[in-house]
Amino acid sequence: MENLKARLGNSLKSVRLLRVTMKSSTVLEVSILGLTVLIGIILRIIPLRYGAYFSTEADTMFMYRVTKYVVDNGYAAWFNWHDTLSWYPWGRDIPATTYPGLPFTAAAIYSILQALGLNLSLYTVCLFFPVFMASLTIIAVYFLGKDIGGRSVGLLSAFLMAVNSSYISRTSMGFFDDETVGIFSLVLISLFFLRAVEAEKPLHKCIVYAVGAGLMAGYLNASWGAARYALGLVSLFVLISLLVRFYNRRYLISYSITVGLSYFIAVFIPRLGASYLQSMDSVAIIGFFALIACFEIVRGRVDFRKLILLVGASLAVLIIALLILESAGLIYPISMKFIAVIFPGSRVVSPIIESVAEHKRASWGIYFSDFGFSIALALLGLYFAVKKPSDKKLYGLVFFLSGLYFSGSFVRLFLILSVPLVVMAAYGVKELLNPFMVIASQKSADRLVRRRRVFGLGRGSGILFIIIILGALLPSVWSAADNLKTPSTMAATVPVLIGGNYPQDWLQALNWMRDNLPGDAVVVSWWDYGYWIQTLSGKRTLADGATINTTQIAQIGKIMMLGENVSLKILKSFNATHIVVYTTFNPNNPSQELPFGDNAKWYWMVKIAGLNETEYINNNQYADKYYESTLYKLMKNLVNQTYFRPVYKSSYGWVIVYEIRYPSDEGL
Repeated sequence: MENLKARLGNSLKSVRLLRVTMKSSTVLEVSILGLTVLIGIILRIIPLRYGAYFSTEADTMFMYRVTKYVVDNGYAAWFNWHDTLSWYPWGRDIPATTYPGLPFTAAAIYSILQALGLNLSLYTVCLFFPVFMASLTIIAVYFLGKDIGGRSVGLLSAFLMAVNSSYISRTSMGFFDDETVGIFSLVLISLFFLRAVEAEKPLHKCIVYAVGAGLMAGYLNASWGAARYALGLVSLFVLISLLVRFYNRRYLISYSITVGLSYFIAVFIPRLGASYLQSMDSVAIIGFFALIACFEIVRGRVDFRKLILLVGASLAVLIIALLILESAGLIYPISMKFIAVIFPGSRVVSPIIESVAEHKRASWGIYFSDFGFSIALALLGLYFAVKKPSDKKLYGLVFFLSGLYFSGSFVRLFLILSVPLVVMAAYGVKELLNPFMVIASQKSADRLVRRRRVFGLGRGSGILFIIIILGALLPSVWSAADNLKTPSTMAATVPVLIGGNYPQDWLQALNWMRDNLPGDAVVVSWWDYGYWIQTLSGKRTLADGATINTTQIAQIGKIMMLGENVSLKILKSFNATHIVVYTTFNPNNPSQELPFGDNAKWYWMVKIAGLNETEYINNNQYADKYYESTLYKLMKNLVNQTYFRPVYKSSYGWVIVYEIRYPSDEGL
């Protein structure tokens, strides 16, 4: 009985001790992280003020339609889906051109919520899915930052990720696209792999983490093309770790498990398949495994300098072998899209690519406008990482420098850069403020402390310096919020220019097309609007945001920018029944055109169609050929209504639908 009382007493003491520990550290840490996640959620639901709409600047509508198809027909049906609404008359092989990760994940979450009795619509689930994934990513970034630099780095990393403009732009409410799961996967791959190579961890735990990294890499393969970057990053980190003597046997074990699982899963993704293993980058990553395996065999038997020379020679042999295999046709070359990222100078100028804002090249001004003071702090973090090296800091350094380099090719890659940037910025802040934090935390009565100075600053000045540095990060919050003030095209447009009025012309037009056009209608529009028409109107289109058939997009450009007689011939070749144009102007000032309708996109129609733009505009003045184009006449309703009969005009006249009536063959 006395033993039982003693055990109970010891247990109660343990509970009290745990409670004290939780109050003093963990509770505060969890509370700060929870508040950070809440800030991230609030910033991302700002677009709700304009209505519950998907973002119209990406493939969000299409991804919602794919998710709905999976929910309605089952996961297996997706693998055999040939979509007849897109790219008429050819259609689209969905599994061969789409990643299943996002729609399958959203469909699974929807099914779980339904099973739990939460009767949320699929539309609502997909609408808020990006916010949910952003919350998980913020938490994952906290753990990554904590592993690299400690608790303070983890918390500050999470905060910077929560308010990062580049990341918010791709995870705000309604941005239902691959990046939402892609960045989350990338963070977890980094976190798990770094834990897998820790020498002090038991081997079985390292294997578990390596399996986690491999599964997340496989999930990334199933979700986003940037999976190539994730495995390349891991390979580069292992190589540099080997050169700077951070390497241990766990690297080989973890690398083999991570890469093996990733490629095993990739083989079962229809868009990738077995041929994915034959691409040059995949063969290089697998070949690198053989290299480090050989390194492990001879390590300890050969002088380190000779070993490094051997590694260099092996790398050279691997590169030469890859080039020979590629020239012999035994492996596939890296696609031009990825070549342009690796070697920006080799970027082929394509009008379709250049017409998309997120594909433009970055400038230093864009870096500072997107990341603000964080970019300078991240560079400072690099300095401290080099000064106080460790394997995890090395990973952060490699992650940041590679992301910084690749983001110069496409502004869209700022999204990837945001992860290492916030971690390195947080680490830079910690190291910069650490001396001042020590001084500021001491009692002012301590004479020695009062005399102690850091960089010429005393305790009071040190506290002021801390406030200034942390305060310099706050503008990121306002910048992030400002970027969300403009509603999407689907909800409204530029409220400042139109005095707070929010026309919803596209929603009206899409609903009208759904209810009034025949089921076999073929609707022609510029490719930007293809997904909207397919998803909300259920009508067939010639092109959409996938841009998988550039020849067909060029034909649409000719339809729009050539004369009516030529346009009618091309339209008839597609059996088109209707054509839609989008012209934007200020309702309060009809003579003022706003720069985001077809009235602004016509230039890219000319370029993509292969026409001579100087025949349409010269010395900033429209030429006769512009005024003679079918697009101009459709926008101004000057077209021959014998062949183009207007059947719908939205409230502000921004979206106009014409029915096409073809003349006899002799007339054409």
